[in-house]
Amino acid sequence: MRKKPSGPTLTDIADATEATAAPDAGNAKYVAAMIRNARAIAERQAAAGEAPERAETASLKALLGTDGGLQDLNRALAQAIRNGDAPKGTHAHLIAVARAELAESNPRYLARLKEDG
Repeated sequence: MRKKPSGPTLTDIADATEATAAPDAGNAKYVAAMIRNARAIAERQAAAGEAPERAETASLKALLGTDGGLQDLNRALAQAIRNGDAPKGTHAHLIAVARAELAESNPRYLARLKEDG
């Protein structure tokens, strides 16, 4: 499940921050970097479309053997984990979801993880 704020909201926040940020402030370079990062995440989310959420939903349906929406399926998996009844394949599912999130939020770190094995 994608983290919030979503891509369009990130773009709005970046635009508002850019419009109000003082260019001569002591943290101007940091603010500029955060604006670039927010826009880059939004662009990667837009490029990926709904594919990551569809893949996660399909994985959860197969893992849990039930139908439902992404949020409900994630809740069901969380409850199963809390109950000590995590289905076989839970670890692989969670790794795949984390990698999909990193592909959008921090692809350089994901590339480093792949290099390290």
